[in-house]
Amino acid sequence: MAHEPYKDKEFLYEMYVKRRMNLTDICKHLEKSYNITVTPQALYNWVKKYDLLKYRGKGRNLKNTAMRRPKSPMQEMVERKRREMRKMNSMKKKGRKSQ
Repeated sequence: MAHEPYKDKEFLYEMYVKRRMNLTDICKHLEKSYNITVTPQALYNWVKKYDLLKYRGKGRNLKNTAMRRPKSPMQEMVERKRREMRKMNSMKKKGRKSQ
């Protein structure tokens, strides 16, 4: 590992993506474990440089990541019922509009 671990891509990937720590918590971890004082903005710059924001940033698509939790059978049943109800309601609305 490098002398300054927060500049290492593997270290940031482990902390930010795998452990899902936020930048402030990573700063605290660096201070406690390595006695390195770093601002969250500096970490953000490194995370952005290594293009790790796509894993945790806005608009990320969780369907394509391994972090997605499987749905329970009950949850799938409820979602199926909701889809059916929406479909029935939209069919009723379409039927009223055509009359």
